[in-house]
Amino acid sequence: MYQKILIRYGELTLKGENKKDFIQQLKKNILMYIPKEEVKAEYDRAFVNYSEKNLENLKYVFGISSYSPVYEVSSDLAAIENVVTNIIKEKEFGSFAIDARRHNKNFHMTSAELNMYFGGVVLKNTENKTVNLKTPDLRIYIEIRDKNTYIFTDYIYALGGMPVHSSGKTLHLISGGIDSPVAAHLLQKRGLKVVFLNFITPPHTDKATTDKIDQIIDVITKYQGEATLFQVNYTKLMNYIGLVSNQKYKITLMRRSFYRIANKIAQKYNIKAISNGENLAQVASQTLESIYTISEVCTIPVFRPLLSFDKNETIKIAEKINTMPISIQKACETCELFAPRNPVTKPSREEAHRLEEELNLLDSLEDEAIENMEIKHYLINN
Repeated sequence: MYQKILIRYGELTLKGENKKDFIQQLKKNILMYIPKEEVKAEYDRAFVNYSEKNLENLKYVFGISSYSPVYEVSSDLAAIENVVTNIIKEKEFGSFAIDARRHNKNFHMTSAELNMYFGGVVLKNTENKTVNLKTPDLRIYIEIRDKNTYIFTDYIYALGGMPVHSSGKTLHLISGGIDSPVAAHLLQKRGLKVVFLNFITPPHTDKATTDKIDQIIDVITKYQGEATLFQVNYTKLMNYIGLVSNQKYKITLMRRSFYRIANKIAQKYNIKAISNGENLAQVASQTLESIYTISEVCTIPVFRPLLSFDKNETIKIAEKINTMPISIQKACETCELFAPRNPVTKPSREEAHRLEEELNLLDSLEDEAIENMEIKHYLINN
């Protein structure tokens, strides 16, 4: 029976003097899924008690390169040999390799000597087995560390990236579509904790639409433990912007308004970036000219992790993280309701400024929307 799960840090091993800070954040994130008494984090490895539930939970933790269920024994040659002989009795294989690493330099055998010794153990206790160092049927890993030795045969590849919250927070514009949930997931991979912002226009956006947003955020929250959603009622603003003289600019003006609101919320809650699921040239509001004109209103960085993705690449990730079945449900999205028949694809800042001068109540209505927004909190359910 396995005793522990050995966790490898991956990209964190490249860090310098601040490596300990990243490891500490990773440990905090693991503790959102696994009880404190079951977790131990070291300089180059972490260990948690073995259970099928813990194996499952680790697949949601960014910052882990891979992990393995391991046998834990004392660093005694006979104890290690006992585990190795039990493994070869249980496994079916024709070829094998031993991959031993002596992290404890005080151990009396080198890594090369351990490989040869335990290769001999396997050959002595089996018949018709061959050594294949490149593509064996069975590879037995042995890690001799300061206090104990860990023996295992399987690597489970994890999410990689950086621990969520090690890079700060981003305010993410989330919709019920395919793109923005995937973008949130990719931002988490770079260590950002995602705070969500969503715009609704009741009575057009009904309970089914808001439930869809809740379901998407529930899925994404699994990767960061907890989440917050700022949900803004945009009905008054949508109707007001709809009065503008140049109807082709309605979407441009609405998205400028979205980002002004996002900028104010981010500043209020000390969030250092805004993000979205935009993809260059995918729709009228995502041409270079549109992005240039809309982003003008922001005073903090705007991240677009999907900028160069094609749709099939995005769909593959949505399917992998299980947001796709939710995203394809029909819903009444604010932008779809408001879009003119022929939206401008190359808007200018000058025309946007001129049209906003027609809307002298715009700032006050945006402030009112922020003041009355609903704040929702989400927690993972272990």
